[in-house]
Amino acid sequence: MYLKHFGFERHPFRMAPEEDFLYMSRQHSRAFVFMDSAIWSPEGFVVISGEIGSGKTTLLKKMISDVKEEVQLFQIAYTNLRGDDLFQTLLHQAGISLADATKVNIVFALNDHLRQLADKGIPVLLAIDEAQNLSYENLEDIRMLAGMESSQGPILRVILLGQPELSDHIAAIPQLSQRVKLFFHLEGLSLDDTERYIQHRLRIAGMERVELFPHNIIERVHQYSAGIPRLVNKISDGLLLCAFAEERTHLITADIDAIKNELGVSSVAMAQPQVAPPKPADSIGQTSRSALERIAAALESIDEQLTALIGDEAGSDSVRPEVTMLKSARALGEPKGDR
Repeated sequence: MYLKHFGFERHPFRMAPEEDFLYMSRQHSRAFVFMDSAIWSPEGFVVISGEIGSGKTTLLKKMISDVKEEVQLFQIAYTNLRGDDLFQTLLHQAGISLADATKVNIVFALNDHLRQLADKGIPVLLAIDEAQNLSYENLEDIRMLAGMESSQGPILRVILLGQPELSDHIAAIPQLSQRVKLFFHLEGLSLDDTERYIQHRLRIAGMERVELFPHNIIERVHQYSAGIPRLVNKISDGLLLCAFAEERTHLITADIDAIKNELGVSSVAMAQPQVAPPKPADSIGQTSRSALERIAAALESIDEQLTALIGDEAGSDSVRPEVTMLKSARALGEPKGDR
């Protein structure tokens, strides 16, 4: 819609992963190296986690594009699997037909097939995206597959990609977790990387005028996206649409305020770690603050009354723990801004 208006040759901020738009930040480069190492290293088993839209799938697509001629690839993207669906999928991708496709027969057939590939020196890679959806049974099946060996060592290399909870799911199965060589989590981009990411996409789309997104705009984009590339794309696309609708060729910060609710990104800023939080006294509502003050006052009164009652015995061992507990409770009840 706005390509001609701004002078783009391609859409700069599509939501779908596009390999040539991939921006290799330092952490994305590390994740890519770890994934690549899983293929060429013995006992290769790597888990890459990250929020939705952090770039995991794009990295996987690039890696597969680079090595597809050199490896036997088993790739699974649909992970809402039941029963022996995982084995059935691998059997289909291997091009094996069985008259009696029970799970036991499938396992034996896959084992024979993978051994033959290993004997020919062909690396075998199992790459699963959205792996956080795998069931406990599926993960156990992967553990069993990863344990298959030939005379030269493990047959299968494994790369699992998924949302942050994937690491927890794997950790719940010690026998599987112990097979994982590397865990790596993709964080959101830093502010500097967000700026470079936007400029990179503008250039790939045919726009050399990178000042189209001035620094103050990028700061707001980073704030509301938490540096997640897909959200950066979503907000940036919305900003360009706003400017196009008003026949402008420049962006203004008011555009972000205009679109943030419509795009469903207004709450993301709350999770942005780089943004300094407000002072505690400013972030607590008046009702909550008043309640804390009343609790603190009550504790103060109890403390004073107890001190008066115990008089000279205040220093005795039998009394000191209670006094200490009251003072600790009072300290917890005080708003931090009043200390």
